[in-house]
Parts: sequence; C-alpha cells; structure tokens
Amino acid sequence: MEARLVVATRLVVAATLVAVLASGCRGDHAAARRDEPATSLPATTPTTPAPSIAAPPIAAPPISSLIAALPQSPDGPQELTSLDLQIEQARRTQDSEALIEGLARRAMLRGRHEDYRAALDRARAFWAEDKHNTRALAALIRIHTQLHDFDEAEHRINDLRPLASDRSDWTALEATVAEARGKPELARDHRERTAKVHPTPTNLTSLAANLAMRGELDGAVAMIPRAAAALHDPSPVLISWLLVQWGRLYVQKGELAAARELFAEAHERLPGYVDATVQLATTLRATGGDPDDVVAAALVAEPHHPELLALAGRAKDAHAAWAVYLTPPLERAFADHAARFYLGPGGDPARALALATTNDLNRLTLEARTLLVEAELANGLVDPACRDARRLTSGTRAQQFVAWRAYTACGQTAEATLLAQTLGIR
Repeated sequence: MEARLVVATRLVVAATLVAVLASGCRGDHAAARRDEPATSLPATTPTTPAPSIAAPPIAAPPISSLIAALPQSPDGPQELTSLDLQIEQARRTQDSEALIEGLARRAMLRGRHEDYRAALDRARAFWAEDKHNTRALAALIRIHTQLHDFDEAEHRINDLRPLASDRSDWTALEATVAEARGKPELARDHRERTAKVHPTPTNLTSLAANLAMRGELDGAVAMIPRAAAALHDPSPVLISWLLVQWGRLYVQKGELAAARELFAEAHERLPGYVDATVQLATTLRATGGDPDDVVAAALVAEPHHPELLALAGRAKDAHAAWAVYLTPPLERAFADHAARFYLGPGGDPARALALATTNDLNRLTLEARTLLVEAELANGLVDPACRDARRLTSGTRAQQFVAWRAYTACGQTAEATLLAQTLGIR
C-alpha cells in the first residue's frame, strides 16, 4: 500500500507539471505557434546535401555537456533593450511589417497583453491597406494563430492561397495551425520536408515537437542533439527558445531534473523571457528547489504578469491580472493557463471548468483534454470526466494517470485496473 501511495503521489506531481509546462502556449511562436519564436528565424540553406531524417541519431550527451557546447550568447537584457528600440523606430518610420514583427516577438518574450493587442490592431490595419498584400496577410495570420483564433487564421489562409506565388507562403502557416488544433499528422509532411531540406535548429526542433505530439516522444528527444549540433547563431532569443522547447520534451518524459537544467540555461541567457522563468520556477519547485528569488526578480521587470504573481503567492493580484488577460482578443490564448490558476491557488473550480471547456473546444490536444478532465473532476462531474478521459489512455504517463483518476472516480473498475497496472500503482 505504501509503495502504491508513493507511485500515485509522484504521478500526481508529474501530471500537474506536465499539464502546466507542456501546454506551452504562452506566446512563443515562429509561424505564429505560441511555442515558437515570434517571427521566422533566419534559416541557412545548407551547402552540402541535407542529412535524411532517417539518419542514425547523434548520441545524446548529458544535458550539462549539451549546454556547454552551445554558442556563447551576447548580453540578453541588451537584446531586449535593442528590441524596444527597434519597435520605436518602426513606429516612427511607419514600417508596419517591422512593427508587427517586433510587437509579436516582444509579446512572446515579455508576455505583455498590450503588445498582443497592438500587434493585432496593426496587422489588421496593414492588411486593410491592401487586401492583395500577401506579406500583410501572412502577418495577420501569424497574429491570429498566436492568439489562438484558429478559425480566423484558417479563413485567412484560404484567402492567402490564391494570392501566394509559392506554396511555401502558406504551408508553414497551415502546419502551425494544424498542430495547435491537435492535428499534428496534417503537419507531418511539412515538418519532415523542411527539416530534411533545411536542417536548422528551429526546423529540427519543430519536427521534434511534431513527433512528440504524435506520441513518438523518444524520437522527439533524440532530435535534440541534432538540433544542438546545428546551432551556430549566438542569439539569446533563439537559443533560449530552443532550450525551452527541449525542456518541454524532457518534462513530457518525466525527466524533470534534465528539464530544469535546460530552463535554467534559457533563463540565464535571457532573464526577461517570461516563459523560461515560469517553467524554471515550476520545475525548481517540483524538484525540491526554491524559486522565490527567480520569481521576485522577474516581477521587478513584469509586475503585472498573472503567472508570475501566482508563483509569488499573490493570488489576489493574480486574480486581477487574469481579469485583464482574459478579455478579447486574448481570452482563447490564455484560457489554459488561467484555468490552471483557478484549479489551484485561484480557488475557483467552476471558472476553471469554463475556461478548460473553451480551450478543449478550440484545441483538440491531449493537453487540453487533460485539463478538461481535471476541471470536471474538481467540479464533481465524474461521468463527463470518464467519457472525456478515453483519449488520455494513449497519452503520456501523466495523462494516463489523470484518466485513471477519472475511471476510479466513476467506478469503471476494469479500465482503472488496467491503467493502474500500466502505471505501476497497483
């Protein structure tokens, strides 16, 4: 009985942590997925034949060795200051494309609701100036995707197709939306093709994320050394983003100490990157560390960010901040993270359920379904939880554990017993 309790307790921690971290949709996107850089990062065309995706994987070094081999980055805070100056220059020169790109990148890094709103307003105005401007339309699609307005993004992709001179103008956007909506198989060909033709760290990491979404987690983690070996750009923004994506994969594997190392390096290179800070603080706490100093320093720069406020134990202030972040057009983008808050320190299971339902309808991912089942259980809705848990039985161990909780609660003994045996808790 004691051993079973230990295993179950560990799985409770893992389930919560995986759901919080792997959801990863705070604003890190390349082709506007919120877990990639805010703009397309430069891709160098290889001068030698690209290695096949099926090539033998590079042996995975220890995390510390992988980090030590990465290029040294210039000063991270200075990079953020330069970004602020670029945004102001774009405003003065009325360079719409540069302004939208800068606002989207800063939103990804700083997590400020004002930047999301300003980016959307400017993108709408930019496209309205010329409805045949494909660059303006692509910028608008990226912002809609960043804000999880996937219906609008798909509608605008349909507008873009007949205007585009090349399929590549819209295939990356389409792949990003497909993955965000929980349909990674629709993006598989694009991710594999781009990683083979242009094996940049970003393309290889995007393929790794796609593999993980399709349940091939070991294959996803095996891509990390290849992506690291291809990295030559010292940009702290790029490297920190990559480190966070790699850390998320290790979280999904349940290797929290490895994930913590990656998040710590991302935070050290770019202290103003809110996502790196939140993930580092969460893994520190889960592995017995103290995140208070990390969170306190981050709040100096971003005093109104709801997740930082919640991590600092300031639930009342976090409530007020979430009220701002959950107003249009941001309500879909932050529904999952806000639901986590209301399930935990926010103490409002009904609010959490409403947000989790919105998120699940918008994103057919296992992470979204896990959150919904947890919210249903928190509200005593055991029958809906059992029904909705079916998809989780093929997910990660943490997701299977949530399914086990649901089946146990509603008395589906056979299903619960089978999952318990798989998880080693009986």
